Amino acid sequence: MQNEVSEALEAGSKFLDFYQEGVGRLKSKDQFFSDRYNANMHHFKESMPHIYDSFKNYEPENKYVYLEESGDLNLIDKNAGCSVFNSNPRGLAKKRVSDYLKKPKKTSLNISRNQAHFSRHVYYCNQMSEVLYKNIEENDALDIAPEFLPAMVMFGLELGYQLEFILEAVSIKHLYIYERSPDFFYYSLFAIDWISIFEKFNKDGYTLNFLIGVEPEDLLDKYLVQLEENGYFWAPETFLYTAHQSELNLKAMNEFADAYPRQAMGWGFFDDALMGVAQGLVPQTNRRLAALPVADLKKIPRWIQDTPVFIVGNGPSLDSAIELIKEYRENIIVICCGSTINTLNRVGIKPDFHVDVERMKQTVDKLDFLTPDYLKGVVGLTVDVMHPDFYSYFDQVIMGGKPGEAIATLVGAEVAKSGYHYASMNGSGPFVANLALSYCSLFGFNNLYFVGVDNGFKDNSAHHSKFSGYYKDGQETKFQSFKNRGGLRVPGNFGGVIRSTNEMNLSRVQLGSLLKTLKKRKGFSCYNLSDGAKISGASALNIEDVLISPEKVDRELLMKVIFDSRTIPEPKSIRSRTANESLHMSDCLKVIDSLRAAWSSQFNTREDICQMLWRCHRSIYFLKATQHRYIYDLMKGSFTYAAFYMLSALYSIEDEVSAVSTSESIFSVWKSFLDEMPSMLEQAANAIDEGNEHLKTHYNG
Repeated sequence: MQNEVSEALEAGSKFLDFYQEGVGRLKSKDQFFSDRYNANMHHFKESMPHIYDSFKNYEPENKYVYLEESGDLNLIDKNAGCSVFNSNPRGLAKKRVSDYLKKPKKTSLNISRNQAHFSRHVYYCNQMSEVLYKNIEENDALDIAPEFLPAMVMFGLELGYQLEFILEAVSIKHLYIYERSPDFFYYSLFAIDWISIFEKFNKDGYTLNFLIGVEPEDLLDKYLVQLEENGYFWAPETFLYTAHQSELNLKAMNEFADAYPRQAMGWGFFDDALMGVAQGLVPQTNRRLAALPVADLKKIPRWIQDTPVFIVGNGPSLDSAIELIKEYRENIIVICCGSTINTLNRVGIKPDFHVDVERMKQTVDKLDFLTPDYLKGVVGLTVDVMHPDFYSYFDQVIMGGKPGEAIATLVGAEVAKSGYHYASMNGSGPFVANLALSYCSLFGFNNLYFVGVDNGFKDNSAHHSKFSGYYKDGQETKFQSFKNRGGLRVPGNFGGVIRSTNEMNLSRVQLGSLLKTLKKRKGFSCYNLSDGAKISGASALNIEDVLISPEKVDRELLMKVIFDSRTIPEPKSIRSRTANESLHMSDCLKVIDSLRAAWSSQFNTREDICQMLWRCHRSIYFLKATQHRYIYDLMKGSFTYAAFYMLSALYSIEDEVSAVSTSESIFSVWKSFLDEMPSMLEQAANAIDEGNEHLKTHYNG
């Protein structure tokens, strides 16, 4: 025992001597490192003052910094009692970067062909897909990192040595640096020359984006703000580099991966946007707009905030909650999601609100199976892209703005003239439960329960309630099958794994994102009774553990308060314009012409194409802050898909000449779509979905 103590003391003494020698070396070069720090800070003060302000008086938590014999800075991990890096931090950084570039990791997205969809957008996307995958099959795959990268997220900065080697080897158009520890960034101000790094991004359209000190769970929200400005089309071709495998870094990477659908799905497209405009401008006598006054917002009474609200979906676990809903029906508010209304009708439950979000007429057709008496008193909740026939089924309908839609921009401009903000129903897609939660946010409901909101299934033959229109006599109808779906595996609400689809998973992620914001409210709570996928921010609760106050809900008063405080009559100016008048054809044509002329015969490299796509994106994106924002809303979705296909060609095919040639062929398809858009705009008022008989024929409503 005595020998062990002696050995420990000797080792500790040697380590202390080693550290003091390193401190001595650092002191001898104090002027050099101080000058570098001052030069770097001056540059940040000029170019990124918010970072300068964050670090001008910064005191690091870890003050145990020293200089290795190699001339590199290093730190002591006081908890582990050893150096953070080896004796040659630069050498270690160089090896890590070299290994990565030989076999880089990046995001990916495969968009399968859609033969059933009638839109021109899908028609041209199918053509672009054919060009892409035909050329991928005929060429060798790009496995190493090329000289030019469209985007990279760097998880961890450390002292910045790895960043220097990355930028020596490759050029990056959009670089996002995530570093949870401000200490590392602070010491990088001494360790590396940030001015020379900034010079590498001093080109048109190159961006250097910092995410310093951000908690892992907040990373994606911060990143998405920058991604939208730079262009969503980069998301599926973003290189991912991990500087170190810390617990927080791994958590950030997992958050990034789990929420990837928020980056790479739900872009919208041109035909859909036109349809939304045409349908949203059809006059409706029973429609009120979800809107808030610019000033003097009326507070929702506490008793309404605390009223239990059941958001009821049509998942298979709804069946086990039917008796619970019936038991507490007089004590709760029921918000019914989409096709769930036919299920509730079948089991004898009438909702207070019915929510629908999809713009297709098929969405409305399911309501034909219901009697006017059943729907009487039910309030419809929807968004401005909804099919005009929806309004005919309800006495009263509240319509909110669907974010990113041209119609929402047009309606919002008219509402603003009355001194109100048109409510943007954030997180309202892709499924109805998302819009239901968005309305709960608007109405001030703070006591929420998810019921049958499964976002997946344990068995793909039992994907909805057995009482739903998806089944008849215990067997699937021909309306919709999930036999070949459910390839994703997501965490279950009560443990285990649930099968899910891309769309269901995006819905789950979007629900969690909105709940993160809602949980900041005082007294807010949300419980998930569904035996389906886990929803972040919703506490799992077994049905038998639900406790509801026996106090009856005064529905008439509740509805009056909501209508008076959260809605306004529809402005007459919205009804007075046709779709063609609202869209200002000449302005739209100028943008289309500029996109059509974007390709040049001088394009020879991956960088050339990326710069072209960037210029196209900016020409659309800048409209977002103008009176022509609706053009941005019209164009951004289909452009994003076309740009994605071109980028996929550039970073899937090894030979740069072949990659550029494939991208040019894809652009030719995109140009054909652009050629067709003017005639589509001329017919905008007729872009109302005519529907088909599929649901009425196969749905057991």
